[in-house]
Parts: sequence; structure tokens; C-alpha cells
Amino acid sequence: MKSILLASAIALATASAAIAPTQAATIVIKTQDHMHMHKKHCRTKWVTTWRHHHKIVKKVTVCN
Repeated sequence: MKSILLASAIALATASAAIAPTQAATIVIKTQDHMHMHKKHCRTKWVTTWRHHHKIVKKVTVCN
């Protein structure tokens, strides 16, 4: 009788150890430092062109 109880306890422990990793979920944690890498670095640039003998100056934003 003791050997049957011991065998069933070992079988239950082995089955639960095999099932636990298959039910694990993936967790993704995002922080502010991660998002800083994707931040755009922009600057304002003045572009001068000539059109029909007139000087045209545009303010353009250039981002990396």
C-alpha cells in the first residue's frame, strides 16, 4: 500500500513539473529608457531657393 501511494505521489510531482513550463506566459516590460532609443532628433533648417527671379526662404524641419 505504501509503495502505491509513493508511486502515485512521484507520478503527480513529475506530471506537474512537466505541465508547468508549457503553461508559462511571455511577459514584456517596456521602460522609458527603451523608448528613448526611438526618439527622433530634429532640428530646424532654413532653405533658400530662387524661383522666377525671386528669393524664397523656407523653414524646414529635418529629423534623423
